[in-house]
Amino acid sequence: MEILLWIIVVALFALSIAGIFLPVLPDTILLWAGFLLYHFFIADPGAGLPASFWWGMVALSVLLYGADLLTNMYFVKKYGGSKWSSIVAVVGIFAGIFLFPPFGMIILPFVFVVLVELLMQKQPMEKAIKAGFGSLIGFLGSAVVKVVLQLTMIIWFFIAA
Repeated sequence: MEILLWIIVVALFALSIAGIFLPVLPDTILLWAGFLLYHFFIADPGAGLPASFWWGMVALSVLLYGADLLTNMYFVKKYGGSKWSSIVAVVGIFAGIFLFPPFGMIILPFVFVVLVELLMQKQPMEKAIKAGFGSLIGFLGSAVVKVVLQLTMIIWFFIAA
């Protein structure tokens, strides 16, 4: 039975990594499911994961949730987008997740940023597209950050387990 539970834990971790690229999979929740499964069903009673592990996972989980938003805002700004473009890039991520999964969180921020730059900021098409491109770079950047964070969490888990 324990081997089956370990297989499920590893599968949950693999699905969490896949969730970075398939937003319909709740990546952080899958990680936590693996941690909790180990803690309550595999570890010896009273010998589960230490409190320092749980606090570290809370901090890294917050960073995971913020990775999409912060990197997107950063790159839109870096590629010449306005403050409003940075804000609508974040709105585009949320709207894209719910309206057009899984590609909406890539496409909608780009479209929103270009529209804001063209219509509200009165920027030329070239500059608007460049700012929109920043949202695409932000998505890719956040994927890299999330992979690193998730691998850190998984490695920490196996060290603590």
